[in-house]
Amino acid sequence: MRKTVLALAVAGLALASCGPSDPGKPEGGFIIGLRAVFAFKTCTSKLEERFGLKEIAGVTSNDMDPQPTGRPGEWDVKFTADVTEKESGRVTRYKGVCRVRRDQPTTLDASFVKELKAGTDVVRRVRPG
Repeated sequence: MRKTVLALAVAGLALASCGPSDPGKPEGGFIIGLRAVFAFKTCTSKLEERFGLKEIAGVTSNDMDPQPTGRPGEWDVKFTADVTEKESGRVTRYKGVCRVRRDQPTTLDASFVKELKAGTDVVRRVRPG
């Protein structure tokens, strides 16, 4: 699994540096698709780091709004994601924006929304208020 993710990341990085020869022309669908795969993996990794999640079994999002910004390959991706942790089975929802840039590290502005399904032997998070 890790080798496949690494291969996708390398392919995404290689293609991220490729853009249309004329900056005024839009990118092709294939390049946009590959960039989206790379951005999804990077943003998922940022979620893991930021919220201290254990190994992730899956991420589901039916609310992603990628908006191109600046040069080709630069995106602000607004999302709502349901993350399933592998070990506990806990499912939590996060909402935010992942900013993908060609010359800078990917950044994430996200917040915990709620726990959808409690995992086994997991202390439930309670929102103050």
